[in-house]
Amino acid sequence: MNALSNPSSDDLSSDDLSSEHVKLESGHYGRVVVARIKPNEDLVGALEALCTTYGMQRAVVRGVLGSLVDGRLSYRAADGVRERIIKGPGVEILNVFGEVTAAAMTTSNSSTQLNAALSGTDGAVYAGRLVRGANLAFITIEATLQEWIAESA
Repeated sequence: MNALSNPSSDDLSSDDLSSEHVKLESGHYGRVVVARIKPNEDLVGALEALCTTYGMQRAVVRGVLGSLVDGRLSYRAADGVRERIIKGPGVEILNVFGEVTAAAMTTSNSSTQLNAALSGTDGAVYAGRLVRGANLAFITIEATLQEWIAESA
């Protein structure tokens, strides 16, 4: 089984997806963790803490269900990276996907990257990368992670 990892995607333009920017690695899936994130906990930080707690260096998101107090997403525009704030409370999580790195392992070169689709209180749908520290659980969030174990080179 292979996973596509792109740790520096924030630095890439649409023209930069050459083989020097994309890493293909072999590995396999491991344990599954299902957890409830409590109110006012940051989604990104909580998922990283789960990985640390259960000794998983990396994990992929299998599912996330719940809502946020407010949502904040970053996205690439023609003039650079921008952020969008989706006012709540009660911003619904429609989808979250990406890779989580254990909090203790997070560095500027290897960090959690989670993309999401969120629905605002007006029903409008927004997509982008979840901004760390700015997506707090409203009531609770249920999340499922699956460990990714890369083969040694």
